[in-house]
Amino acid sequence: MGSATGYGGRTLSMNSRAHPWMERLREGLTIGILSTPFLITGLATLQVGFLSNEHAHLIEKALLIRDRGRVEWIGFAYPPLPALMLLIHPSPTTATALASLLGGLLAWSVWKRLEILSFPAWIRAGLLLSAIATPTSLFLATQRLGMICALLLFFWSWRLYLAFTRHGRTDAAFLSALLIGFSFYASFYAPAFAIAFALSTPLFTRLHGIRHGIAILLVMLFPSALSVGAWMYLAWLFTGAPLGFLYEPGSSLLAALRPEEAFLSPAPMGREILERLISTPLYIGTGLLIARRQPRRLPAYLIPLALNLIAWNLGWAFPRELSLSLWILFALSGIPARTPRRWGLPLLLLALLQIPAGWFATRQGEMERWWTVVFEKHSPEMETVEREIATYLRSQTCSSVLTDDRHAYRIIAMAGTACPFILPPDPIFDLAVSQPARFAAYVLVPDTEDGFPTPLETRYRQRPPTGFRLEITWPGWKLYRRVSPDE
Repeated sequence: MGSATGYGGRTLSMNSRAHPWMERLREGLTIGILSTPFLITGLATLQVGFLSNEHAHLIEKALLIRDRGRVEWIGFAYPPLPALMLLIHPSPTTATALASLLGGLLAWSVWKRLEILSFPAWIRAGLLLSAIATPTSLFLATQRLGMICALLLFFWSWRLYLAFTRHGRTDAAFLSALLIGFSFYASFYAPAFAIAFALSTPLFTRLHGIRHGIAILLVMLFPSALSVGAWMYLAWLFTGAPLGFLYEPGSSLLAALRPEEAFLSPAPMGREILERLISTPLYIGTGLLIARRQPRRLPAYLIPLALNLIAWNLGWAFPRELSLSLWILFALSGIPARTPRRWGLPLLLLALLQIPAGWFATRQGEMERWWTVVFEKHSPEMETVEREIATYLRSQTCSSVLTDDRHAYRIIAMAGTACPFILPPDPIFDLAVSQPARFAAYVLVPDTEDGFPTPLETRYRQRPPTGFRLEITWPGWKLYRRVSPDE
């Protein structure tokens, strides 16, 4: 009897241990299925030859770290998290695959939130479809590795923040603050969310004196302050510029985003906000629902909209795809858990309207170029030229091509190697700019007045360096070759 009981108990224990593994396997398969539409879309655009600015920037930084063999040069690559993720194999395919996987993980996280609603399964599935099938979501989950990584961390942090404010779970507050702090390594918008969460907390919790309020502020703000301080120290240690990631075009994603936003007056801001709200009708609908059922929570729900307006008034860019995705995520996660079933269908209709309304978001900037590639199935002229230059320079010897990756980062990414190039992080770069004949066999210079004027462009865009002659010209580029003594 004892042995039989022992066998049966062991079997029950094994089954109880096996069940979580089966659950994790099902979740993994679900995430894989949700990632598939993103992966197919991303690979299709890669076959045509499209490469986003952000992926090119991250791939170039990862190639620089890998080929130089110096991980500390991550100080030149902000945000560092997606660049480190690409170190396994810096290539457009890897960037697309990782972005698609994170997109599937984000979709699964949204589904887990929707499961707590009392709506029928088909309505919850339709709400999820509205988040996946918009042009903005497809673009982010295929062409914006850093941004989709930040969105995933923001969403997890937002869910934990709601668990703290709604149910009083102090562990959720700590985890939310830690995730926001960690997300700084994926997006420099993270500290703004930390400040907004901290200032909104008194709206949902009863403070027991000033010490209680200070404690909450410290819990929410300290991880982000620590992350920013740690990165500033690393940037100062390796680049000598602790705030360089904010203003140096070559060390931040300012070089890759190429923002078209430069709103200087209230009228353009108002038009842009109106267009973005039209593209996300569910955000408006959920906001009205919260205002009716839980009015005290409305200020927290409006955090992404407020941050958008504050960023513009400070002269910063707030990319359209980021704000639209945040609004959609806040709308889906902000639907009150006790919303009556009768509200399910109106919310679903508003959510599905986001798919055609999302076309407003594709009319400008890089998204317009991406959407054109998706439909017309041919490589843009810019990609064709850059790929031709990359193919020409890929086979050159190491440290033989002087160029500046603040302009040439796309060419380096398409070349698949940083070995042939002398770049700003290299110790000899400044000397090579002043005396190219001593250090380089080729000098690649942008032939355009757009963008940030680099020292290399300022010196040699109009005339070749001493000892060089014009070798080849491409639209927007000049390549000079060092002349041998017998020529």
